[in-house]
Amino acid sequence: MKAGAPRRESDRAQIPIWKLVVLGCGVSFLATLALSAIGGVLTAIFTFSPAAIETAIPVIGYLSAGIGGLYVGRRAGERGGRNGLIVGLAYLGFVLLVSAAVIREPMSMASVLTRGASIVILSTLGGIIGVNV
Repeated sequence: MKAGAPRRESDRAQIPIWKLVVLGCGVSFLATLALSAIGGVLTAIFTFSPAAIETAIPVIGYLSAGIGGLYVGRRAGERGGRNGLIVGLAYLGFVLLVSAAVIREPMSMASVLTRGASIVILSTLGGIIGVNV
């Protein structure tokens, strides 16, 4: 049995959705911090072109959303798609709020929709995979 996992199958169904969303978003944010730190160390050690760095930044968000969805799907044990979708939407909302507060440049709607859809899809897939792992 894994640490932190509910002891019985019936205990999994008793976890409220809001708690799962908060836990999944927390895992996504921690994954974002960890992946950003790894990227920072790699950037300090190696020389990357600005285009490579520009490409890697959204990938960190995609991976983080997938990890959060995977965690919440595994933790819930059922309805991983729904739980991963909710975590993806919450994570996307938080990322957009932080981006709007920190970056004062306007974002194109096409970029927001493309990256947002990717985050939500990967988080949902993470939730589906998490239930089945």
